[in-house]
Amino acid sequence: MIKINKDLNQIPESLKPATTEYYNPLSSVPVPTKTTHLHRMKMINDGKYTDETKYNKRYKYDDIRTALGAIYLSKCAYCEQKIELSHVEHYRPKDIYHWLAFSWDNLILACPHCNEYKSTHFELSGTAVTFTNTAANIRSINTLSASYYFRELPKMINPEITDPLPHIKFKVDGAIESNEIRFKYTIEKCKISRTYLKDERRKLLNDFKDDIAAELLKPNKAGQIAGIGALVDKFKRDSKKMTNPYIAFRRYAIRHNWLKEIIKELL
Repeated sequence: MIKINKDLNQIPESLKPATTEYYNPLSSVPVPTKTTHLHRMKMINDGKYTDETKYNKRYKYDDIRTALGAIYLSKCAYCEQKIELSHVEHYRPKDIYHWLAFSWDNLILACPHCNEYKSTHFELSGTAVTFTNTAANIRSINTLSASYYFRELPKMINPEITDPLPHIKFKVDGAIESNEIRFKYTIEKCKISRTYLKDERRKLLNDFKDDIAAELLKPNKAGQIAGIGALVDKFKRDSKKMTNPYIAFRRYAIRHNWLKEIIKELL
């Protein structure tokens, strides 16, 4: 997990409320936006989410998926793997927070596995909010989820709000862990330490180790030193390239001198 920066003012067109604050005259509201807003108001009036295709597709519109793909760099919000098949996921479950089903600050990008494991897990340490249908709340519907954060104190982490860096730790085998209750909950429920992810993270170090070993086979000492230095520099550059997967693991390895330990071991 890494911190994600989303501009809550850059709301995708299809998620905007069909109100005069956004469209004047109302006759200028685009059809997709108007339809989504009608569905939003139906959920609010019904007091529940209706799990049907015509409603489910409203939060997966191309402009939403494109915007989230750019923000998350086509990586999962939780495990950070690159994903071709991404799910537009609700941070706060739509079955519980029906009024946020089409809200910009409640939509994140997740891989199918983290999305499935996360499911509707959403325990709170604080007080659950309720929704009142007022004009002000409808106007701010795309930022309400973020405004609930410090009242509800959810155990499930939202990387758009909380920076994971100070709270997560890795092991050299690729496992991720935390002593902080919210991160422990998120890692457990989303299974971010599952075998596949551990293997993929560990492979980054194994590949580095193999490359260093290959450099040490060179007969020239100066060539060895130059080659090793180039590999260390490349690992560091890759940890700054945000489109790469597992940035948090790469940076943790650098901060904790794992690269130096690998080189020392081989020498």
